[in-house]
Amino acid sequence: MRIWLVVCFILFQSSVCFSEIQVNIAGIQGTGGAKILEAHVHPFPTNSGQHIGLVTLTHPFIQTEPSTEFFFNSSFGIAMNQNVTFSGTPEVIFDGTDSGAWTSTLVSGIWDFADGGKVTITTAENLDNAIWDDTGTINMSGHTALTGKIDLDIYSPVNNAIIIQFGLAGVDVGDSVNLNDFIDTGDFTEQSFAIPKSNFDISSETVDDMDITIIRLGGSKPTIKFDDFQIEEIGEPAIFSLNVDQGNSLHITELVFTYADALVSEKTGLADATEAFTNDFLSYDAILGVSALSNGFVITRRKAGGTLFSATIRTLGQHISAGATIGELFTDNANTFITLRVVFPQPLILTGKPDDTLTVTINDDMSGLLQFTAAGRGGLESNGQ
Repeated sequence: MRIWLVVCFILFQSSVCFSEIQVNIAGIQGTGGAKILEAHVHPFPTNSGQHIGLVTLTHPFIQTEPSTEFFFNSSFGIAMNQNVTFSGTPEVIFDGTDSGAWTSTLVSGIWDFADGGKVTITTAENLDNAIWDDTGTINMSGHTALTGKIDLDIYSPVNNAIIIQFGLAGVDVGDSVNLNDFIDTGDFTEQSFAIPKSNFDISSETVDDMDITIIRLGGSKPTIKFDDFQIEEIGEPAIFSLNVDQGNSLHITELVFTYADALVSEKTGLADATEAFTNDFLSYDAILGVSALSNGFVITRRKAGGTLFSATIRTLGQHISAGATIGELFTDNANTFITLRVVFPQPLILTGKPDDTLTVTINDDMSGLLQFTAAGRGGLESNGQ
């Protein structure tokens, strides 16, 4: 590699320099390529004055091997077409009338607990709060998830959050959860949600209250409707994780979702349905033959205890709106196979650390699909080995 320096002799004679000199490095590893790399000469202070130094950027050399890793669940393997529906006798928190449910209490803000069978908070300020108290206690070992409904009337996920926390005798139990991570914050119609109890970090703890706090960092004051809060007894959301061995790193460049179902083209009179097949018969408001999901499956990226991104998918249309594109698509005129790809502009680096996760949580009955899997593709660090 040839390095061309244009440096004035007087520069080296002087102990003080108040400007930088650009150094162009022509070619890469002696290839003579056209790309120009830059380094810069800067003055830097020492005890004896200022001197000239070359400022450079270094980065560890990373070797990766092509890798495809499937999202995995210890009970179901990679098969995500599972029936996750709730049943049994739930613990009702709010059912539209407060009859037989927990007691609703206003702490701060404008809350209406009997707004046509819903709970409404209007023009919320930051930290507006309400609490639901049980007359007894409930042990969470016999329950699986918190479910409910929400209708966002005025809301901005940039400035707003809905924080849910369980407690016992006025003391917080487990972790708080941001409801933004489990809903479509761009959907301003009523939608259902399901939050696994593991997200609250409660397994066998006892609770007797649920607390909701509205966060408002600025912008318009949110107006939100809630309904049908309950703690489910039977039916546990299935969490599929992209697993990386501890000490390794997976550089994910794309996610690939694969669906197959007994679905045929509605086009008729085709001489060769396979050859003439196109995707214009697929419904945007379903997932192949499965109707729009009630709760949706949730794609979540968490790191260092915080959620970096979350997306709730109920239909193929929402999948594409969230950044997916259609990949492979074909049929044998009895079944349809389709892949949806999410390509990242920068690799998503997933390590083997416990607090560094990428998950897909199934909250509905998706057993109607013949196949449903998800995988991450990219490069697995070889650590120089």
